Amino acid sequence: MKKILGNLIAACMCGFLLNTPSAGLAQAVWPQQGVPDHQQLRAKVKADGPRLLFSDSPEMVYATGILYRDTLQGEGRLFFHHVNGTSKLKKLAILVKNNGLRPASFTVTRSGIDGPSHDYQAVGKKSQEYYFADEKPHTTTLGFGKTMELLGGQGTLLPPDKLLTGTIDFNSDRPVEVTVLMCEPQSDIELFSVLAQQLPMDEHPLRGTFAKADLNYTLQRPIETETGTGYALLLADSQTGEYLRGIDATTGLPAENYGNYGVVYNVDYKLKGDKPYELWLNPWGGMFAGVGVLEQGGERKLINIPDIPAFGRLGEEGFRIATLEPNSEGRFTWSPPGASNLPIRLFWLPADYKAPHLHD
Repeated sequence: MKKILGNLIAACMCGFLLNTPSAGLAQAVWPQQGVPDHQQLRAKVKADGPRLLFSDSPEMVYATGILYRDTLQGEGRLFFHHVNGTSKLKKLAILVKNNGLRPASFTVTRSGIDGPSHDYQAVGKKSQEYYFADEKPHTTTLGFGKTMELLGGQGTLLPPDKLLTGTIDFNSDRPVEVTVLMCEPQSDIELFSVLAQQLPMDEHPLRGTFAKADLNYTLQRPIETETGTGYALLLADSQTGEYLRGIDATTGLPAENYGNYGVVYNVDYKLKGDKPYELWLNPWGGMFAGVGVLEQGGERKLINIPDIPAFGRLGEEGFRIATLEPNSEGRFTWSPPGASNLPIRLFWLPADYKAPHLHD
């Protein structure tokens, strides 16, 4: 998973790209023009939602063992992102165990998992498509000492150099232990979970448990459309202080979620005026491939960002998400995709915005 932070790429931005699915071609704005003129928006931010268990270090797993483990009760979310770095077939598993005397009611409320695959960005994007689709809750009762495995019941076989990634939302009325592990294909997962050693982090300290993994942004003022001004909102940036901080439950040391992977962003906006506007996304940090949800006028729509597999190699591109109705309000929801770069910017631009294009 690449981690390119905002302060490292700010100087790279100098153009815009428009995706045109019907033509099957990428169209790039001339770099000399730069991004559209815009005013920087401010928003009120409220953090709430589930406790996030983040398992991404080691990302390249070179030995069998425990990748992450913590115990929680109530609303939870697990984000995992692991590659089999060995030369042989392994098994990745997520085990939930009730160590308490009383039965625990455990419900998976939403889930998006994809892989194994060598195409890391495609897997990250597809897992989000599954995650943001309609909820299909499933509840299981776990007695004392009982377990359940969340990747098909027996774990997922992971060939060398292939990635498995996903996001799982869940709820438990009693404390349960959640373990992410990699073992041999023939291993008994429950026994391995008891006996295996905790693997150390790699050079990227990306694991931990973080409270309030939903960030809700509300623009401080409506977007005035009559002036024809462009507006932009920066998200998932290293300089804004929004990266979640928590604890690595396996070591007790402080942890920071660089990139806020597994965090769900909800951006609420209002348009004031009769002029139609468009919502765009600019992957300012580099290559990006994800899925978002746009809610407006009582409708909810999943949107591939972009329609092509990925974009943003130079941080110069942009993707037009939708045309927005005048005097309307809506919500755009997204989450940093595994294997994509950050930060991003959302742009609100006049629908008659015209930019010179260069066919790739």
